[in-house]
Amino acid sequence: MSKILIVDDASLIRLVADKAAKGAGHETVLAENGEEGLAALENNQVDLIFSDINMPVMGGLEMVEIIKSNPSHKFIPIVMLTTESNPALKEQGKALGVKAWLLKPFNKDKFLLAVTKLLG
Repeated sequence: MSKILIVDDASLIRLVADKAAKGAGHETVLAENGEEGLAALENNQVDLIFSDINMPVMGGLEMVEIIKSNPSHKFIPIVMLTTESNPALKEQGKALGVKAWLLKPFNKDKFLLAVTKLLG
């Protein structure tokens, strides 16, 4: 069973992603911002991360940069789950090591397709 970290300041997005992941047999860890996401990563062995970009305290791209600079976490695949479709932001994410970009609003099928593609 895989463990997925879901980082988003919107409780509804966390709820929908959590329900989709659990419904497909995965465990989840939830966080409201990048800082909480980093703390969750220190306390949990996760296989995949979904993160929003625009969040209070610490945004998603800043969190990704910190995760990818840590040798014990740098190979965890990360998907940005966001309303941002700006090509420059996508390029920045790709340069930081983001594996996929899922636009909100998302549906369960697209979410689970991303999970399947990245976890095998």
